[in-house]
Amino acid sequence: MDELLSTLRYKSEGTDIDFKSAQYRFIGGSEIDKAEMLKDILAIANSWRDGPGYILLGFKDQRPHPAEVVGISGGIDDAAVQQFVHGKVKPKLTFRYEEHLYEGKTVGVITIPKQKRAFYLSHAYGKLKSNVVYVRRGSSTDEAEPPEITAMTLADSGRGEMNVDLSLLTLHNKVLPNNYTHQFLQFTEEFPDYKRRALGPAEFETRSFMTRDNEDFWREYAEYVQVNDALIQIQFILLNRSEVQLSNAKLEVIVEPLDGQSVDLLAGCDLPEKPETTWDISKGLRTLPEVMANQNARLIIDESAIVPVCHIRFGSLLPGEEARSCDALAIVPLASGKLRLRCRILASELATPIEMDRMIQVTGSVVQLDFQGFKSLMRERWGQTDSIT
Repeated sequence: MDELLSTLRYKSEGTDIDFKSAQYRFIGGSEIDKAEMLKDILAIANSWRDGPGYILLGFKDQRPHPAEVVGISGGIDDAAVQQFVHGKVKPKLTFRYEEHLYEGKTVGVITIPKQKRAFYLSHAYGKLKSNVVYVRRGSSTDEAEPPEITAMTLADSGRGEMNVDLSLLTLHNKVLPNNYTHQFLQFTEEFPDYKRRALGPAEFETRSFMTRDNEDFWREYAEYVQVNDALIQIQFILLNRSEVQLSNAKLEVIVEPLDGQSVDLLAGCDLPEKPETTWDISKGLRTLPEVMANQNARLIIDESAIVPVCHIRFGSLLPGEEARSCDALAIVPLASGKLRLRCRILASELATPIEMDRMIQVTGSVVQLDFQGFKSLMRERWGQTDSIT
């Protein structure tokens, strides 16, 4: 939301943006006070625009400069506003009201998706007339003329409800299975430092001065195997089946363990890589493009909440367009049990998020290993410890 607000405040008021420096007098306000909010919502809803419209509370318009963030005092409950508007406006108007902390101040955001018009009041309220279509023209509000109302109806005649599909796939573009069988490794002791055999004169001369022994090799190798033995990776595809554009599309995913087991969430790019017995100092230095790419990552695991949440941004999708998550969500269960994936799709055109759940059953055995047992297991699997033992 911060990114969206930062973009909107640099735009001027128009058919899709209205700045308000103070909160509406909704709680305890008179009919005239409440009618002001009602008129603003109707005007934006009926306006001619390509995408969603916004009423931003706590922003002072100071064109040609960006709107000043002044904040609001007094909150409004979205449910109360929804009930108030739906009881007076025909047909049913889709919108949502939210409050956020932005630049240290509380601000309000009314988001009105683009939808079939025209909207009007069934009965007069305050200074507003019944059966009159209020529309926003530029930065002002006016009453629409009959030809304009007819044009609205014709322009929106083919507009349907929002229709969005979410697909969960494996890395091989297969439908995500409902069942997984894994092996869960647990280590009973701290693994020692890796110690390389003494180098011969020829090896010493050819070895780069940038190369060092990786003392953490065994510990890194154990983590790498432990994660990959239990790993579930998911990529997401969002398809816009609507007849209008989907803007600022975002997916939130929560993984809920149902049998008390522990689960780790990682972005695919953060999975441990297979370690080497030596490491090159120069390879640990990231280039500026790599740093910028990491900062602009569009799949983020937020661990600041009580339950970690995966956020995936898809941007805007044209009608019929699909977008694939830029990275995979990596789920690492540490024991058997059921997992519930709770997904929420959000977008500017969606008054309420689209929610869906997906169940995954993970079965398998827990294997406890000491250091020698781990080396023996790796030798049985791949024979890879022969060259490093």
